[in-house]
Amino acid sequence: MLDAAQRMPREAMLYAYTRNSAQVLDRLKDIGTIAPGKLADLALIDRDVLTVPAEELKSAAVVFTLWEGRIVYGHEP
Repeated sequence: MLDAAQRMPREAMLYAYTRNSAQVLDRLKDIGTIAPGKLADLALIDRDVLTVPAEELKSAAVVFTLWEGRIVYGHEP
């Protein structure tokens, strides 16, 4: 668990795990953002994790996970 000194904005954390990770791996042209021609590896969450109250984050659930553009977990909404 992070303490108050280690907190960062949710959007910054999302970028850290997606776009910035792809950039560090020198794979930004293939992964890290949602765009035509990029690999479709992503998860759909049942709520907007950038805007819900912090208390709701722990009950957020994955609706489905895509890997190479195919659902590998869950179901299409």
